[in-house]
Amino acid sequence: MRQAQMQDEPGAELTPPTAAGSRSAAILAAPARVITTVVGGLLMGIAMLIPGVSGGTMILAVGLYEDFIDAVADVTALRLSVRRIGFLALLGGTAAISIVLLAPAILYLLLWYSAMMFALFIGLTLGGAPLLMRMIGRLRWSVVVSIIAGFGVMVAVAAVRQGAQMPRNTAMDVASGVVGATTMVLPGISGSYMLLVLDQYDRVVGAVADLRHGNWAAMRIIIPVGIGAVIGVVGLSNLLKILLHRYEAVTLGFLLGLLLGSVLGLWPFGRTPTEKILAARTTTELHHFAADKGIAGADGLEGDALVNYIRDHWATRTAKMYTPRRIAGAIVMMGVGLAATAVLGRLGASREKIDSEAAA
Repeated sequence: MRQAQMQDEPGAELTPPTAAGSRSAAILAAPARVITTVVGGLLMGIAMLIPGVSGGTMILAVGLYEDFIDAVADVTALRLSVRRIGFLALLGGTAAISIVLLAPAILYLLLWYSAMMFALFIGLTLGGAPLLMRMIGRLRWSVVVSIIAGFGVMVAVAAVRQGAQMPRNTAMDVASGVVGATTMVLPGISGSYMLLVLDQYDRVVGAVADLRHGNWAAMRIIIPVGIGAVIGVVGLSNLLKILLHRYEAVTLGFLLGLLLGSVLGLWPFGRTPTEKILAARTTTELHHFAADKGIAGADGLEGDALVNYIRDHWATRTAKMYTPRRIAGAIVMMGVGLAATAVLGRLGASREKIDSEAAA
């Protein structure tokens, strides 16, 4: 009876049986896409707060990297769409909010629980490898070579320990912006670390601090760095979009190599706390920290002198580096990171399946 009535309704024949299923699939895909994007933005923001951790690595680990590159490339080329803009707004907005809201907590955890925090990011990073392997599919020789090449790049980056004697001028400021921006897009490579390698970190960060305190003369550094950052993001995102669409397996293999190699720079034990982490704590807390870590002779010091003393004498607390408690905590947090990324990978796989059903 209902079938006969449908045949008599105008336009009923124009709605294919699969249309309702496609609409349902699209509706189901939306929450999964939003959840994955929000979590990706959250992890990206946290990664930007941690020295040596790349925000691009977290985007890659949760399975959003191709979406991210396509969106950045399209928007920077003025190929605007509501979907692309909405994705970047949600991802970037979540990252910005996490940076603002979580910075105090992250800096505290990096001071007192550094090994556990870096172990967590090792787990999150390695957890993205199975997802990339599924995206690559069959391992051909070209893919294997690209994986080795990506891993080799990270070995070379990890081997650089001392900042090079580089010039400090406007041309170098533009180059710093290019390097900083491209390493934010490339997974596995920390922009702050590369600025340290180029001996430009204190110049760039100092200019930002000066601007926050009303010193507008810092704009002569910030403007060239910003120009370089735009050049880097636009150029690299569009190049990666072309490579991912034309040579997907090989490009993903190279990114997998970067992902695996990035773990080399995340070893959780023995990491010297950065000046930024220490400067965020009070003098009393720093004295407690020095005593807890077995750093003697800090009594009477405060401010920059206390921060520098802790960093200079950090090697003296080697005996407390590999305690059973610290090792056990690091292993647990690594497992948490692996499990979290595995769940996100499943969510991403479900989203892709739903997307393909919606497109069918």
